[in-house]
Amino acid sequence: MSQEITLARPYARAAFGIARDRGDLAGWSKALAFSARVAADPQVAPLLGHPSLADADAVELLAVEGADAGQRDFLALLAANGRLAQLPEIAGLYEDLRAE
Repeated sequence: MSQEITLARPYARAAFGIARDRGDLAGWSKALAFSARVAADPQVAPLLGHPSLADADAVELLAVEGADAGQRDFLALLAANGRLAQLPEIAGLYEDLRAE
């Protein structure tokens, strides 16, 4: 578990920084929570690392309805770096940063 948190921490900090700069902490909170729930779904989780799932398709699967370009770009970055499975940890760490 600690390895997942270590991998997720820089992404959570990046998401928090973007959300703070855009003045949209709540919107990013909602988007990350949705993406984390989908990524943790037992039927979805095995798909996220599958080579036949294109990054763009993964973004569509995980993006909350009405996601802005920044949120979609963030998901695309996670997909490109093979970090979609860390979305639950990223969302949790994001909420910790937000609470501070």
